[in-house]
Amino acid sequence: MKPKANICLLKRDLRVEDNRTLYQCYMNSEKILPIFVFDKDVLKSVGIEELSDHRLSFLLDIIENLRKQIKLYVFVGNDQEAISRIIERYDIKALYTSKPLTFSGKHRNQKIKEFLKYRGIQMIEVLDNVLCDYTKIPYRKVYTYFYNEWKNYLDLEMVKDVDYNTKIIHDEFLEDLTRISIQQVKSKIKNTTIWTYEFGINRIKEYDFSKYEELRNDLGIDYSSKLSPYIRFGVLSIRKVYNLAKDKSIGFIKELAWREFWYHIAHYFPELPNLEFQERRRNIAWENNEKYIDSIEKAQTGYPIIDACIIQLKRENWMHNRARLIFGSFLTKDLLTDWRIGEKIFSKYLIDYDEVVNLGNWQWISSVGPDPKPLRIFNPILQAQKFDPFSKFIKKYLPQLSNMEPHKLHDPLSNKLNYYPPIVNHHERIEKIKQAYS
Repeated sequence: MKPKANICLLKRDLRVEDNRTLYQCYMNSEKILPIFVFDKDVLKSVGIEELSDHRLSFLLDIIENLRKQIKLYVFVGNDQEAISRIIERYDIKALYTSKPLTFSGKHRNQKIKEFLKYRGIQMIEVLDNVLCDYTKIPYRKVYTYFYNEWKNYLDLEMVKDVDYNTKIIHDEFLEDLTRISIQQVKSKIKNTTIWTYEFGINRIKEYDFSKYEELRNDLGIDYSSKLSPYIRFGVLSIRKVYNLAKDKSIGFIKELAWREFWYHIAHYFPELPNLEFQERRRNIAWENNEKYIDSIEKAQTGYPIIDACIIQLKRENWMHNRARLIFGSFLTKDLLTDWRIGEKIFSKYLIDYDEVVNLGNWQWISSVGPDPKPLRIFNPILQAQKFDPFSKFIKKYLPQLSNMEPHKLHDPLSNKLNYYPPIVNHHERIEKIKQAYS
């Protein structure tokens, strides 16, 4: 007779502290088997084409640290294969996993649910990694209205600390498979990352949320929280982050609400990946000029502030929030390039890439998404002057320009630089942008 156990499939809840899925599995099971799957189909759906992506290096570091806290079994392949390995050895009655927040996550859970159904195994989805059930909030198409409602739906109760290892089955066969899986991933990783488990744990301990609103937009200093990758993968409890910030920065709390606003929009508007939210903006004549797109890929636009943004993205697999706004506006407005192209660029490089949040942000910055303001056009020259006044950001990523005066680097149209010529003149493009958006 097979021993009885329940499976806890961890996905974007890669922590022990305040893990609702793990806790529910523990409380409702005699024995548990926590697992994580490097599912190749899932990875590909979010832009990770091969087992060499920088995000895999980050994920593996998180997994190895998590395994120091609990016995976690790791598989490479797909969910069904991993679960099959387990049900061959155990009498499984239920699989616990987190409720999906993204389109790809819903597709993944549906496949698992169908696989389990024919084997008489119950699938229990637990909502986590959000501060409220955004599906229960009446449909709000404007962020401000959503935020006012969101505050009334907050669910901040944290689960108790328990010793999960007391119920986890120690299986040498599965442990051997885990060692093989981890070695397989390690052997394929070529692009390591500066993002580590340790950095996130230390960052939240040291970060002063009270200075967030004052310093968050300054490109020249390190004052973004940089917690987004750790929130995205559930390395940090979203409720813990909220509690640390709530009395210190209303601006940071509003950013957490923005994240859930996009999940809310995607819930009511599932066409978000391919269709502009604003009906009147569904027929923009995007130029999609290959020369411009090539200049973006090579960070050779002739605007130092834009090129610095691109280099930061490629080098660090992350981009400062203000830089994302400047870059996004330049790509979609100045270059009249389809926002979907920008979304794909971010999906390729961002360590904190979240399908729904990325889609929402790109629709917002391209003025085709939920936004009461008709048309936002960021002037890259003014943005550089305001948010990188001493050109610290520009010079960090473009050291070849380190001897140039800041005011010249800010405005490559008025000053002759020993640099790539600007691919477009922002001032001359304004009328064309307005026509395209009309």
